[in-house]
Amino acid sequence: MLALVAVCFFLAWVKDVTVALDSHVFSIGFAIVMTALGQFYRRVRKAERIALTAHALALFILFSVVASLFNLLLLPRHSAPIDATLVWIDSWFGYSWPDACAWISQYPLLSDTLRQVYTLTLAQILFVFLFLGMANDRKQLHAAMLAAVFAALATIFCWALFPSSGASAYWTLDPEIDRIVGPVVNSAYGAELNRLLVYGINDISAIRATGLIGFPSFHTVMALMSLFAIWPYPFARFALILANTALVPAILIHGGHNLMDVFGGAVITIACWRLGLWAFEAQQRRPLSRAKCEALTTEG
Repeated sequence: MLALVAVCFFLAWVKDVTVALDSHVFSIGFAIVMTALGQFYRRVRKAERIALTAHALALFILFSVVASLFNLLLLPRHSAPIDATLVWIDSWFGYSWPDACAWISQYPLLSDTLRQVYTLTLAQILFVFLFLGMANDRKQLHAAMLAAVFAALATIFCWALFPSSGASAYWTLDPEIDRIVGPVVNSAYGAELNRLLVYGINDISAIRATGLIGFPSFHTVMALMSLFAIWPYPFARFALILANTALVPAILIHGGHNLMDVFGGAVITIACWRLGLWAFEAQQRRPLSRAKCEALTTEG
């Protein structure tokens, strides 16, 4: 986070971008309160479950704020968007976003349900962190948080090299279908993302973007990361499998994503989960190695 903050200051200065944190005041305030609470329960009350949970929530929320600012400050992107290529690959599988929206428009109640599922993706991963913290499962919690950081950086890196705004930025829905389905990320929003890719921003506080990245889908990353983290707990695993089964069509329709965006998000999640586990295990080995060396020195 500190490294990203330094980079954000540099980018804002070089690009002369006004950075206002008005929309993030609640998140930053909540993270500060959670950090203080975590320190209190770790140092005074000796309640490690609450301390671990509070610190996890605080750190993840702060990282999310900093990462989103970093993502915005990378605008504009001068490479040509790859959305046309992604749509072309989707056609090999017989998928197109307008066709999917046209189909779901026949079932307005289903569309409304999927919209709610889509908007709760962030809440899902926060719930998983809360669950793992209260279970005092340090391995799964730390691995998931490390993996989420790696995946966020990998996703931003892919987007920075090969910018994309998603299927909604490539297609324009029929007005009646758009009215019935009401995608969270619709064609108008996609057009605005295309404009930002070209012209960038001068004032971050004026941006009302819920997300910039088409490929890979970070909603897919959050959903799968939650599932991987909770996997050792059968009941919670079953609940998330049900939720994420509905989340896939929600990401495609209401997230305005290409099918390839979801595939890309899945690949990044699998790779970063393994990397998160490796990082946690490497951290766990370090103090053991020191203790072993001290013991050997004492015996000698």
